[in-house]
Amino acid sequence: MDSIVQSVFTHSALIPDKTAIIFHDKKISYRELAEKINIFSNSLKLHSIRKGQRIAIEADDLISYFVAFLGCQFSGAIAVPIEKNISNSKLQDVLKSTKPSLIFMKSNGESYSDYQNGESSFSKISFPSGNAVAAVIATTGTTGKPVLITHTNRSMLAESENLSSGTNITKDTVLFANIPFNLALGYRRVFAALFAGATAVITDKPLNLETFGRYLKKMHINYLTIVHSKLKLLLDVKDLQLKEALHNLNTVEVMAGSITGQQIRSFCRQYPNTSLYNVYGATESGCILINEMSKNPVENCLGKPTVNTEISIVDENGAKVEQPNLYGYIAVKGDMNMSGYYHKKALTEKVMRSGWIVLNDIGYFDAEGYYYFVSRVGDIIDVGGHKIIPSEIEQAVSCYEGILDCACAALQEPDYIQIPILYIVCADPAFDIEKLEDYLKQHLESYKLPRQIIPIDKIPRTATGKILRKSLSIPLKN
Repeated sequence: MDSIVQSVFTHSALIPDKTAIIFHDKKISYRELAEKINIFSNSLKLHSIRKGQRIAIEADDLISYFVAFLGCQFSGAIAVPIEKNISNSKLQDVLKSTKPSLIFMKSNGESYSDYQNGESSFSKISFPSGNAVAAVIATTGTTGKPVLITHTNRSMLAESENLSSGTNITKDTVLFANIPFNLALGYRRVFAALFAGATAVITDKPLNLETFGRYLKKMHINYLTIVHSKLKLLLDVKDLQLKEALHNLNTVEVMAGSITGQQIRSFCRQYPNTSLYNVYGATESGCILINEMSKNPVENCLGKPTVNTEISIVDENGAKVEQPNLYGYIAVKGDMNMSGYYHKKALTEKVMRSGWIVLNDIGYFDAEGYYYFVSRVGDIIDVGGHKIIPSEIEQAVSCYEGILDCACAALQEPDYIQIPILYIVCADPAFDIEKLEDYLKQHLESYKLPRQIIPIDKIPRTATGKILRKSLSIPLKN
């Protein structure tokens, strides 16, 4: 196969009545999904949309959104996902960059229903080429302004195979996700389910245990995919009936960040029969490393490469690091890689070398072939020649009682010296910061100690849970 849409059509013939997607009180079978995709594709052709033209699609009515996403793929058009209720300034940036021929939006654009109703005709089915560009996707923008990335049909298929094989998604899987589906993290989970012939249960509502408990019981969910910051919801369950229902989960997949060793151990104690996976990847390359933490409960371990993936650690000159336990840049090669940054040739050539993508992450591998995450390049703090990894401080703080969330960031002093500042969210307004300082002195080297600890109401994070360190700009007290 060369595309996700081809997988859907194959399943529509083999398991036509199997439910493909459930969104709130709506559901669509594989047969109905294939028919809707075909209708949407034909509607685009009737409106003179040619191969290679961009189509902006809002992640609003999510079944219609995925029909449109795959309908673009089927017709040879290029999908440009945009977030639900996107701000006008962001929308204008997307329109200026991609110049879409059609815009599907609830408030200001074409209606999905006008393009997805009618008779479907399967007299001539021609699936898209694997090399054809299928989508232009925006990054989350954690290290700066979001950039647009192009993915082909083949890369999106390989991404789905990596995830489904690495976390054992099968036809019996009922996968639940509530990640923003305009982002790669969100739509990739649905595509992995469709690739495997599974059922994806999706919602755009915030995740809470009460809501998830209803989905779990009603729809027999056995696979939960969450961003790393949400794992603590499962660790703090007090309702005995809900906790018993959670034991029916076969798999919990954690993404978009690391979790502490204490959290891993706590999860394994509470849910001994549930597989816990940490999935690492990037918008540029999809899911590339997976660690089954329930079998390998090692903090910051990214695991081993997925089925379509080749991983290396490279130095500043791009040379491969041959010895284990030496830091370098994480580089990845395989069919799941992007074809490039959209209309940014210089940036593409900077990060793509002979089929390899050099990511903006520092890591290393051990003698057993496991890979480990160290830090994002831009997050490392240089304190008088000492390199500080913010996550080391955050992991030490997260174990302290009364801390709900925390983040460490660098403050640049006038003489160009960087110092670490710790921001905390406390459970109690009367939280004793001096006791926390004493605790950190016992658990961190002196140069890693935060110069100041600042309580704030909320740690700024992306929709996928990543810390926006550049938004942490509270000045030092006199």
